[in-house]
Amino acid sequence: MKNLLLVSQFVADVFPILNIVLVSIMALSCIVIIIAILACPPQSGIGSNAITGANESYYTKNKGSNNEGRIKILIVILASIIALCALLYFISYIIYPNNGGAV
Repeated sequence: MKNLLLVSQFVADVFPILNIVLVSIMALSCIVIIIAILACPPQSGIGSNAITGANESYYTKNKGSNNEGRIKILIVILASIIALCALLYFISYIIYPNNGGAV
């Protein structure tokens, strides 16, 4: 005897498509993050200020206004999108676990 889950027709129609869309958004975000990380210039001297006690320069205080700062902001935004899509994917899987499988 099969354990049938009673869900509305809307959920049965939309959730498999929604899961495909969420996974596609996550995949595209991952690709853009990889490209953005490769586009970042290598950083030298990370943590050297803590060892030497040197003050921050004007450049380090205003990193957000140059390309390196914009790339870092883009990476944080895309990582947040990936986390949100993953959360929504697993919540939708809890609501409708069949996801296109045979009933």
